[in-house]
Amino acid sequence: MAVDQVQLKTLHDIIGKETLQKVQRSYIEDSEPKLLALGDAIETGDFATIEQLSHSLKSASSNLALSGVAEVFAQLEALATQQQTSQLAALYQAAQTSYHQEVAELDALLNN
Repeated sequence: MAVDQVQLKTLHDIIGKETLQKVQRSYIEDSEPKLLALGDAIETGDFATIEQLSHSLKSASSNLALSGVAEVFAQLEALATQQQTSQLAALYQAAQTSYHQEVAELDALLNN
């Protein structure tokens, strides 16, 4: 799993546990529909939407110290920019797996 614990501690120190938990809930509410829409865009080959959603998910994930999934979203964004389809489906599966693992890890770290 790849929650950047140093970044997470810095966030915790700056904004506090309660605010960080609110940010986490907001992230989940915003990112889950985007993750589903990303899958739809990949199925239809909508590169502009893949690029936009991947960029948004990458940035939001990175801001919340979810560095592993942010990297996968960055790879998806790059492929969409280059309009390369060969690895999109596999990377999307990796993004889903990483997303769920890192969100669970983050939840465990914030709710100790």
